[in-house]
Amino acid sequence: MRFRKYTTLSCLWMLCLLTLTFASCGDSNKGGDEPTGGAGAYWNTSSTDKATVRADQDVTYLVLPNAIGASWSATLSGGSWCSFTLSGVQAEKSGVISGARDVLYVYFNKNTGEDERTATLSITIGGDAPQTFNITQLSSTQQAQPSFSGWAEIPEEKDNSNYTYVTHTITLDNKKVRNYSICFDKSVKASLWVAYPLHSAYIGGLGRTDEWAFDPLIADTWQANCVHGSYKGAYDRGHQIPSGDRTASKEMNEQTFYMSNMTPQASNLNQQMWANLESKIRSYSCSDTLYVVTGAYFGKDGKGSGSTTDAAGNTCPLPSYYYKVVLRTRSGNTGKTIKECQDSELKSIGFWVQHKAASGQPTKSICKSVSDIEKETGFTFFPQVSAAVKSQNVPAEWGINN
Repeated sequence: MRFRKYTTLSCLWMLCLLTLTFASCGDSNKGGDEPTGGAGAYWNTSSTDKATVRADQDVTYLVLPNAIGASWSATLSGGSWCSFTLSGVQAEKSGVISGARDVLYVYFNKNTGEDERTATLSITIGGDAPQTFNITQLSSTQQAQPSFSGWAEIPEEKDNSNYTYVTHTITLDNKKVRNYSICFDKSVKASLWVAYPLHSAYIGGLGRTDEWAFDPLIADTWQANCVHGSYKGAYDRGHQIPSGDRTASKEMNEQTFYMSNMTPQASNLNQQMWANLESKIRSYSCSDTLYVVTGAYFGKDGKGSGSTTDAAGNTCPLPSYYYKVVLRTRSGNTGKTIKECQDSELKSIGFWVQHKAASGQPTKSICKSVSDIEKETGFTFFPQVSAAVKSQNVPAEWGINN
């Protein structure tokens, strides 16, 4: 009896230890798996109760829980521009869940006005408490894209039928300002570059919102479907503009969690050396503004170094390299625009990182000139500055001495 009691206690202890071990091995960057069973309904486009849709988008949907046989009823409030039916207006709908992935479609009229509009969807499933979901449809003016020509961080545009250029804006000090701009390539389901200013106005005390969502300015089908789970294998949803670079407001941080800002990045790179490089670049911020372009390079053939799949099983190429190019004034406090500066007042550098496991701090081995990275990628960065400025590669000026 004593031996059996000892064995039982040992087994219980080992079970507890294993439970604690697995509970502590989560990847906070990956988020949770797709909700199932009693997790309730959820948007296909967002990991929160909020869905943002384009001015010209005509449909989105809620995924209902895997509760076969449960009855449900839903109501829409907010106006006749949204409905449960494709033709006409239907603000109420009910049914019974019949399969493992039943969905509830919501249809929209095109928004041709200058104001965004909102609606609320309430749904009750079985005996559960009602769930409330919010819908925002962008205005026609919000969807119109501004000219890139005046911003120092924006690379020159390239004409390619696979490319879509988008700028996301936010409200800062009661003014609409740019958050970041992207060149999105639908053939690889990722942005080839993300360009943004970095200044103290964008940095605050907010933590990660983790509000994963499809980019409302790009067709959902073009983007990797990792709203409710990460890429398969040892790959994170790797930000190009980091969440940590946009912590002054919830709005600006939420936008960094758009799928258009994500690539399948090796976890042991994303969470180690790449994260250290992001922190170092934040330290370069200055009063005159630091200009940053982060990118993913998929090789000259555009196929990358292999592939993985997103949470929905769609194939996603793996970047071969990641890069960053940065530009600022030397003193940091000239009060001038980039155009007004002499070459002697400016400094730049680039970082070229192979997509593989890497730990520790960034070293001289990943440093290149902006011109070198232009040659690799085919993009023209910082078009407002001279070739002489872009040919600089002095790591020590950026605090990299090893």
